[in-house]
Amino acid sequence: MKSFVRNANALFILVLVGVIAAAFYQELTKEGPPCPLCFLQRVGMVGVATGLMMNLCLGVRVPHYALSFLGAILGGAVSVRQILLHICPGFPVFGLPVFGYNLYTWAFLVFCCSILALVILLFLYRADQKPKAPLNWFQKLANFSLIVITIANLILAFSVCGIKTCPDPAWPQPKETSSPN
Repeated sequence: MKSFVRNANALFILVLVGVIAAAFYQELTKEGPPCPLCFLQRVGMVGVATGLMMNLCLGVRVPHYALSFLGAILGGAVSVRQILLHICPGFPVFGLPVFGYNLYTWAFLVFCCSILALVILLFLYRADQKPKAPLNWFQKLANFSLIVITIANLILAFSVCGIKTCPDPAWPQPKETSSPN
């Protein structure tokens, strides 16, 4: 059972990395750079995956699942905010739909499924599991892919925003006003 739970954590990480990579592909090939809320949703997904990675590296523990829950709740809240912004009349739709839904709607569904999967993993948790075990190739692949996609997101965020606040393409930018001299 121990290896099943650890491999389930690794599979969960790979699914989240796949979702982030698919969003990367969609935005960079068809839509343009992601918006600030998209970056925050990715931070939520990386937060979910970080708790799972801690389970792989440090042993399966309830506090690691708590970190994943926190990432899912925060990311889900950002997704709901973006959904609510874009259903307002007169507010522009952001991004191209994938299978009929925008990426922020898919992100919300991913966070809901993440919470359900975390609950299932918590039901499988046993306190008498070994605290730490060597990683197999599948678990190493999951950890490596999470690190790579996180670094790629950091590079993208700095290339789009620099060290200042990200411009939101969905909101009109304030016009420069000239001061009387």
